[in-house]
Amino acid sequence: MSDRNTVLEELEAMRQRMEELYVRNFELQGSETGSEPVAPEWVPAADIMESEQELTFILDLPGVLDRDLQVECRADRLLVYGTRREDIPDGAELESERPRGTFSRIFRLPCPIQQDAISAELKRGVLRIVVPRQCSENERPQRVIVRQED
Repeated sequence: MSDRNTVLEELEAMRQRMEELYVRNFELQGSETGSEPVAPEWVPAADIMESEQELTFILDLPGVLDRDLQVECRADRLLVYGTRREDIPDGAELESERPRGTFSRIFRLPCPIQQDAISAELKRGVLRIVVPRQCSENERPQRVIVRQED
């Protein structure tokens, strides 16, 4: 393994620890839905895509059921949290590498959004959240006609 990979792994681990500390101490206190999320035991991987019309968040949530998942939008943040339950058969567990328990991710939204138009779909362990941007008339892209003069 190269030094670069080691540094990147350490930075990722530090990012996850910082996010967990932030969530534990500030962000998930007092959920507006009535359920009280707890400090996460794991942090799911995510991809974020941006276009002129929307933001798309894709999270890997293998084994998570929709009933164990919450998605909330608060001010300029998108919160995703829940629980991955795992029935462990009787007997001693020798090793466990797959995450289970509570999880959470918090994403800062970089622009105004249409909260009432957010959609989320959980399919085959992948959560896809589409967040439409809110554009005022003068923020909408306009085509400018370029004239050529001889």
